[in-house]
Amino acid sequence: MTPRVSSLLHATALGLTAGLVLAGCSSNEPQTPNQQSQSELDIPDAPEETAQETTLAETLEADFDLTNAMTTADQWPDIFAMSSALSGTEDPDLCQQAGAEQYGLLVDAQPASVRATVATDALLDEQASGETVTVFYANDSATTAQLHEVHQNTDTACVAEYESAVQHEVSEAEVAGEPVEVHTWQVVATDQLTGRMVDVVSDDILLRYAAAYPPQVIAEDLEDTAAEDFNTAATERALEIFEVAATQ
Repeated sequence: MTPRVSSLLHATALGLTAGLVLAGCSSNEPQTPNQQSQSELDIPDAPEETAQETTLAETLEADFDLTNAMTTADQWPDIFAMSSALSGTEDPDLCQQAGAEQYGLLVDAQPASVRATVATDALLDEQASGETVTVFYANDSATTAQLHEVHQNTDTACVAEYESAVQHEVSEAEVAGEPVEVHTWQVVATDQLTGRMVDVVSDDILLRYAAAYPPQVIAEDLEDTAAEDFNTAATERALEIFEVAATQ
């Protein structure tokens, strides 16, 4: 995969679904997985917004330091474009295969979701280039376990071919009387910190809080407690938002 493709997949995944697609790919050809533009795609009708999505999007913008809250319908053209581009890639690498599976599930199952961007002055990590929150509501075609798995696979597959390190820890918590799993992730590729994520998973909801980093952030230059400090703050924020999402 080229640097251009790697950056596109990384940034688009963070921006569209916060399923942070972490990459470090080699070649200098400025290409994308599929040169077909969105205007040329025959985009199927977007799923109808649910009351959960609409209310959650409004609440996130009103009560949290979040902007640009988008429902699945709002995200649909970009989700479909990524699915088409990745599934149409000739001789895909591991990262592209995982990305195609992730976006293919979103297109086929059409789970209700809301993605929002953290305001610049509310970033939990000053080193981050951006942070997002994405909430998925499971349906009959996509369980939270499936949604979590495809995002997890993309995170790890996009660094599998490089000198990389993935730190993943799981704990349990309770939100509004509901048991949840809390997953914390840090991904380093070729000494560069590429992403930190906190996933909160219940039977009905998957919430992902994701931070992306510019290329100049070198993992060994960071404070020893940087990951722990981020995980603590991001988990607290994620659980607070999860509680709101669960009550919609």
